[in-house]
Amino acid sequence: MEAIEQAIRNAFAKADVSNPAVRQKIYESAWTAHERSLIANGALDEAEREERREHLKATITRIEGESRDSSRVAPEPVAERREPSMSAGPAQSRQTTSGRVEPSMGGSLDSDLGPTDNSRADNYRPAYNQPRVKKTRERQKARGLKKFVIMVVILLVAIGLLWLVASGLINSKPSGSTPPSSSAGPAVGSHEPMKGGQLAADGNWISIFDPSDMTRVSMAGRATASVAGDNLQKFVRIKSPGENDDISFQVGQGVLQQLAGKHAIFDIIAKAEDGSATQMAVSCDFGALGDCGRKRYDVTDASNEYLFELQFPEGKKPGAGGIIKINSDIARTGKAIDIFSIRVLVAN
Repeated sequence: MEAIEQAIRNAFAKADVSNPAVRQKIYESAWTAHERSLIANGALDEAEREERREHLKATITRIEGESRDSSRVAPEPVAERREPSMSAGPAQSRQTTSGRVEPSMGGSLDSDLGPTDNSRADNYRPAYNQPRVKKTRERQKARGLKKFVIMVVILLVAIGLLWLVASGLINSKPSGSTPPSSSAGPAVGSHEPMKGGQLAADGNWISIFDPSDMTRVSMAGRATASVAGDNLQKFVRIKSPGENDDISFQVGQGVLQQLAGKHAIFDIIAKAEDGSATQMAVSCDFGALGDCGRKRYDVTDASNEYLFELQFPEGKKPGAGGIIKINSDIARTGKAIDIFSIRVLVAN
């Protein structure tokens, strides 16, 4: 601080310090030179740099008070001390007796002053705090930009995941679901439900039921069925309060004619009502072509495919249509099931 004060007083001796604008120019030059010295001195931490800035503020305030009290009277000359000179290159430093590194302020501030402007207003206010204010604003802007970028990235990732799930590229079904596969199913004539990985991946499916046509749905006993959903996807919600309260889905005679004498795979796409699970029973009556027995499926609240296959006898023709019956809750607790579609595939 002694070297800085000496440099300021030397600059005062060479300038018209009765003008507040000239004094401010000297203070600003001293502050700038001091900041360059602090930055170049890697031995100081941030706390020590801040302490030295406070000392410089106090020195400037004291010198300014003396200048105002003495009006235009110049301060007595101060004997110059030999300090390392500050050149255009990096600032030098010296080691004090206490072991702390002090920034050097040798020579004068003439190189930093430039031409003085005596036309500036007399209301003087030191601007030594401007570098810190600028740095604070820059840090605030950087933090705000970083938060904005993170929010945008999270939003883009969420949108991407939703798109992948909606497009089917990511399978959102539980591990116990029954995904399509090209592997062979159970033995011909079996009445057991097909296991996961036994459905052919391709083929021409024949629609048996779609929620847009409720004329193919009939109810027995206290069973209920109602269409729900939205414009993107509709389903029929069925509920069976008792064992004999079944919901029947008609299978047209034309569909059975295409299945006569062939091996067929039936697919019921369904899920339990949100937040619940149930066990449904499926049976069917195809008239002259026989039936499919009675099958049970554990149904979760995730949309899934529930499959069974049937070998239709050869040499027989259907005289009418058939039906597929579904009971939504074998446990008789009145839980509901959402049916999205029922379809069949000729496997040979």
